[in-house]
Amino acid sequence: MVVHAKQLLLTVVVTVFFARAGTQQLLSLPNCPTKCGSVTIPFPFGTTKDCSLDSTFLINCNKTSSTSTHVPFLPQSNQSVLNISLDGELRVAWPVASDCYAEKSEQVNETYWDINMTHFSVSSTRNKFVAVGCDTLALLATYDSEGKNYSTGCMALCNRLNDIVANESCSGTGCCKVSIPQDHVLTKVTYGTLGVFNNHSAVHDFNPCGYAFLVENGAYSFTSTDLLKLEKEEFPVLLDWAVGNQTCQQAQKDLSNYACKDNKSTCYDATERSGYLCRCFNGYWGNPYLIHGCQGSVWDGNLIFSL
Repeated sequence: MVVHAKQLLLTVVVTVFFARAGTQQLLSLPNCPTKCGSVTIPFPFGTTKDCSLDSTFLINCNKTSSTSTHVPFLPQSNQSVLNISLDGELRVAWPVASDCYAEKSEQVNETYWDINMTHFSVSSTRNKFVAVGCDTLALLATYDSEGKNYSTGCMALCNRLNDIVANESCSGTGCCKVSIPQDHVLTKVTYGTLGVFNNHSAVHDFNPCGYAFLVENGAYSFTSTDLLKLEKEEFPVLLDWAVGNQTCQQAQKDLSNYACKDNKSTCYDATERSGYLCRCFNGYWGNPYLIHGCQGSVWDGNLIFSL
């Protein structure tokens, strides 16, 4: 009898598993593309006005000349989108700032960046500001939606390449990193580098340039070869997004504009910025911003495996 009960339970578990695996997940509105190139574009985001919740979530899907493939971009800042999470995260590619010098300390190239994000904010807890160089001061100026400035920076120094090879850590020798100003909704970022003492003349043979960039936590590991030339021109950065600027309690008073459309979804207030987000009930998965977007079963995984 016990054997039959276990077989029946196993049959039910397998049936539920394959039912879930075989169900096509609803990600976008009807007749709207779910992908731009290799990147999934889930609603409330969309590649046209009719396919997105509003202009906040509009994504440009453009063909690039270098790869001839379609790549999603943010219209306001023209940053390429790497990934969109329905948990309120948007992963984008941000460029590297640099300043380079000739052997006689003459500056030959300088690139700094001023990025303004109308609808999204830089995650202050899931990114770092990094500088690479041996004569490098990196500065980061951030601004909130009211224009208030919160700045930081760090200095990366070294005298010999051997000092770096023995300790390839981002602790100030050849590389430094700092946290981004926290407890603020940062919608504008300016960053760049400059030579500190001798414009790289004393270290030019192995470090002609200084670099500065924002990067997602854990997405960059410093090596001594980066001093001669940093191969990457962009790094992933996490942005925060949310629906509107109301709390859940406020938004639920106007159900016609309330974004959590599936009846198996719930609302929760965004923690990194104003607005709210939606999620499917426990035991369900999918897109809570769409009617019938949450799919699943009444079975609870913990209950099934504890029987």
